[in-house]
Amino acid sequence: MSSRALTSALTAFVVAMFATAAGCSGELLAAPKHLSHWGETGSAPGGLHQPIGIAVATDGTVFVADAGNERIAAFDSSGRFLHAFGSRGDGPGEFRRPMDIDIDAQGRLYVAEHGGDRVQVFSARGELLRSVAGEDAPGGGFDAAAGAVVSPSGELFVADFYNHRVLAFRADGSFRSVIGTPGRVLPGRLHYPTDLEWSAGHLVVADAYNNRIQIFSENGDVVARWGGLLGSGLAGDGLGSFRVATGVAVDSLGRIYVADFKNHRVQVFTGDGELAAVFGTQGSAPGEFERPTDLDIGPDGRIYVVDFGNDRVQVFTPLPGEVP
Repeated sequence: MSSRALTSALTAFVVAMFATAAGCSGELLAAPKHLSHWGETGSAPGGLHQPIGIAVATDGTVFVADAGNERIAAFDSSGRFLHAFGSRGDGPGEFRRPMDIDIDAQGRLYVAEHGGDRVQVFSARGELLRSVAGEDAPGGGFDAAAGAVVSPSGELFVADFYNHRVLAFRADGSFRSVIGTPGRVLPGRLHYPTDLEWSAGHLVVADAYNNRIQIFSENGDVVARWGGLLGSGLAGDGLGSFRVATGVAVDSLGRIYVADFKNHRVQVFTGDGELAAVFGTQGSAPGEFERPTDLDIGPDGRIYVVDFGNDRVQVFTPLPGEVP
């Protein structure tokens, strides 16, 4: 066999291994279609600079963590700017690199601050309600709060980025437990986790620099993991592997959407890790990405993706089976 043929055969084998590792056993769904995008680079109202996180409310309002502008910007579902709140600083209602947003059942916004080492809670209009810094957690709190999610029971889970763990808090804000430990490869080890979601009673963790997704029970037991080769955390560009898995979202069917940062794409999986769809490639044209960081699913099933490097939000049609 020639060296070129051998290289081609090895490449095909590796891609097949990645597809098998991701549970890709059937035909993928058709990629969603690009509908619109918005965000003009800058600090003017409606402008975005290094947007990172996103959350879509039940009324369709889209909240964006506009990290470079140290604020939260709100848009309607068509991209019309509504209002913004926050400014650079360490005081109440101010931000140091807001990274992620989650919305609870009462419509309250939980904003995780990478530079502020806290999660601030706001009303939908931007009124500060309270702040969680986790001082009663082991080690004295967060070292960069990168992501947050609230469970249906009101418990708050926070991705503690530089401490390589997730901290769980009761509904009253008191510390409950630590989920995950620092490390690579082994189940339950975390390496710079960035985003969290809740799905069917389980915690979905974007284990970003382990290049994988891990799913934990509420008590911290590993339920599933995938990414790279058999969930090992090896980076790659094959099907089901990641080059920094930065953001996660879950749709009404329990499918898990992952922002695959350095592969400039989004991958979608069933709840048990079977690859269902892939879309996006590197670029600045509609439907292309430059390092997507986060995403969310709107009440109508549309997919909203933060296109970090292009300073914009892109909107795509729902995947088949989603809310019409």
